[in-house]
Amino acid sequence: RGMGGAFSGSDLPPREFRAHRSVLAAATEYFAPLLLGDFAESRSGRVELRKWSSGAEPDPETIEAVISFMYTGSVRVSPGNVHEVLELADRFLLIRLKEFCGEFLKKKLSLSNSVAIHSLAHMYSLNQLALKAAEMIRRNFYKVIEDDEFYTLPFHLIRDWLSDSEITVDSEEILFEMVLKWVQRNPDEREKYFGELFKLLRLSQIKPTYLTQHVKSEKLVSSNEACLKLVLGAVESHALKGENFHLGTQVNSSISSQPRFGQYMDVIMVIGGVSEGGDYLSECVGYFIDEDRWVNLPHTNNHLDGHAVVVTESYLYVAGSMEPGFAKSMERYNPGRNVWEKVSNLITRKHYFGLTEVKGNLYSIGGRGYFIPGFKEVAVYNPDQDKWHNLECAPKILRDVKVITIDNRFVYMAARTPDDGDNEDGLRSVIIRYDADTRQWQDSESLPLLDNYCCFQMVVGNTNFYHTASCCPRSYPLDHEEA
Repeated sequence: RGMGGAFSGSDLPPREFRAHRSVLAAATEYFAPLLLGDFAESRSGRVELRKWSSGAEPDPETIEAVISFMYTGSVRVSPGNVHEVLELADRFLLIRLKEFCGEFLKKKLSLSNSVAIHSLAHMYSLNQLALKAAEMIRRNFYKVIEDDEFYTLPFHLIRDWLSDSEITVDSEEILFEMVLKWVQRNPDEREKYFGELFKLLRLSQIKPTYLTQHVKSEKLVSSNEACLKLVLGAVESHALKGENFHLGTQVNSSISSQPRFGQYMDVIMVIGGVSEGGDYLSECVGYFIDEDRWVNLPHTNNHLDGHAVVVTESYLYVAGSMEPGFAKSMERYNPGRNVWEKVSNLITRKHYFGLTEVKGNLYSIGGRGYFIPGFKEVAVYNPDQDKWHNLECAPKILRDVKVITIDNRFVYMAARTPDDGDNEDGLRSVIIRYDADTRQWQDSESLPLLDNYCCFQMVVGNTNFYHTASCCPRSYPLDHEEA
């Protein structure tokens, strides 16, 4: 007997698909009572399919493919038809096919489709897929809200994301702007939800100037007495207790006074070193400048001294060590999750080398090795691929290297280089520039330092260099002017 389909909302006549009732009834509990029980469908041998959550009715080829699955147990799923296959599997109670679609989507999950896949997973109760998509969205929420698809989400999902305590954003200000953008996409339908979404913002994390100049003056806020009261409460709290303490009282929740993941504070980190007993350390502590306090942070995975450190947009990388067992190691600190993560090792065991970032890639330059006076080695690390590869060497040995990057292109190094081969007494200080675009080297004016100072520290303010030296291996008689 056959099964027919009459599709609502279509100008085309219903299309009929024929199948054996015994096969359909054996394949799923959806058809068993309909075709074998005391229902009109059992007497007529016809089942009508209507009301599709995906909008238009499924493609006839997709329906035929799912019917074929009930015969053969196999089906071809693609990014183009997976939603329709999933909807049919859910409607027909084809659990195995539904799970297969979930695994297919899990493999295809990416930042660009995470919102759509998360919505599908919730719609069809694919819990594991929903968890994986949600975790990706949380970690990259500041990027996800740049995608137009996010603003097609219904109110309840926007509310759920704002309520999520683990979303990662650069600032609370961008969440305020996100709410405005979502409302403005369909003001007639969405303005009624603004007040409820606004209450979920952590106003105590927004700077007072932004609160007064942008939030308070926004028409949706100024015309809403409850919203305006929240803003005034946040401004008053800032004025009374000081912006540095970030204490808000406008929302009855302790969570509202805490920064979200990704809202970084200025922190000075102290990593590794040597104990009084001469042991290499893995300790890591942070000084929170605004709060004037020291905090113990997670230990590194390695024992470190003579290591190199570089801070990127999202991570702090630390590499190398004088401890032989960790001399090739590299790991990174994820401030959003407060954890150290292992990444690919250096190519060479080294310490006292330069490490810097240029256009998203890390550059390792020079350094010292064991029983090796110094390196000319230059290597580049691609974080997306988690791989190192060597570049052309520097024109001279560079050891005890400190580096800074200017204009996301030029790498300036203060280092020591041998004047006379391997002779330690023949070391002199140099400043040298590396052009990461052309891979060309150029000597610069030497640092105004005694040649035998071995550890340089450098920072740059605007275009001026500031440098200091420490750890002098021997004493020199200096007059006051030289000192």
